[in-house]
Amino acid sequence: MSEASWLHSFLYGTIPLMNKKKIVIRIIIVLWLCLIWGHSLQPAVVSEQESGFFLDFLIKYLPAIFDNEAGMFILRKSAHFMEYFILGFLLCGEFISYLRGFIKRLSVPVLVGLFVAFIDETIQLFVVGRSGEIRDMWIDFAGVALATLIMLAISGNRRGSRRY
Repeated sequence: MSEASWLHSFLYGTIPLMNKKKIVIRIIIVLWLCLIWGHSLQPAVVSEQESGFFLDFLIKYLPAIFDNEAGMFILRKSAHFMEYFILGFLLCGEFISYLRGFIKRLSVPVLVGLFVAFIDETIQLFVVGRSGEIRDMWIDFAGVALATLIMLAISGNRRGSRRY
């Protein structure tokens, strides 16, 4: 199928709605991975400037928390957590419909997220001024795991039962 005919089928309804949703989720996941790994490819100076912009904003509203060196640490680690929390929601949305059983639905998105975090930290080993941190992998893992658990709880309640 050529690109033009695929796009025409997608836009004008010859692809079933469920397949459209899956395609859109996969595209969003790929874009989100580009964002995560794109941040990792930034040299330390650029990354610190980006964090500094957000830190200046937060200092205006929460000076007691963010107006020190610990504030930058909190901000950077919170950003790690949120990036992977969102990734966890996306991955769970991708896998939840065709995986059966709670363990599979929990473990597959979390393990994929952990693999993404491993690649993320490995990329940083080769970028000027950056370093790969095991601690950051644990933070990333926690973000994916929490989002996955929340998604599983929501999907279980939506079906009217706790069975996964």
